[in-house]
Amino acid sequence: MKSVSALFVVVLLAGCASAVEERISNNYMVQGAAAQARGDWDTARRAYARATVNADQARLPAGRRAILHYEYGRSLGVTCFFDQSEHELNAAYEFDKQAGQPLYLTLVELARLSLDQKKFAQSVAYFERALPELDKDGAASSAPAGYADVLDEYAKALAGAGNAVESKIQVNRAATLRVERPSKRSVTDRTPYGKFCTPA
Repeated sequence: MKSVSALFVVVLLAGCASAVEERISNNYMVQGAAAQARGDWDTARRAYARATVNADQARLPAGRRAILHYEYGRSLGVTCFFDQSEHELNAAYEFDKQAGQPLYLTLVELARLSLDQKKFAQSVAYFERALPELDKDGAASSAPAGYADVLDEYAKALAGAGNAVESKIQVNRAATLRVERPSKRSVTDRTPYGKFCTPA
């Protein structure tokens, strides 16, 4: 009987700890989003780091953790912590898979992170994983301008990797899409990877 009571107390305390960690995670997430909105990427990075740690400790649902790892990964990349950024974005990808959420957002960010570091072959590999996911989601119809932007970046990665022929094909695809749907304009803010490096 005593051991059952002790187990109940442990479970109850664990539940309380998880609730506290969830609240702390949410507070840091709000701070991170506010800092990011005003262009303070270093503060955003620090806030998202704490939000992510607490979300993981609280074992929040995969979908929520995916968002936090995604935003933490982006802020790491903007402030030039490139290896950590890739790690966090890959963690976000895995959580998105667990949650059954779209995978193309994180894959496009991974492709852009590599492109901005001039890791062209790696960028191409990420774009080639992202494009089928975008196609599956009907992005060419639902978000043609954004899709064309992705094609243009894919073309840059291909050119950098030495594949000029395929690069030209993707440039033409993007141009055709813009001609066919001229009224649409991309509203996606491009993550400024490597633009706000923190002092060593």
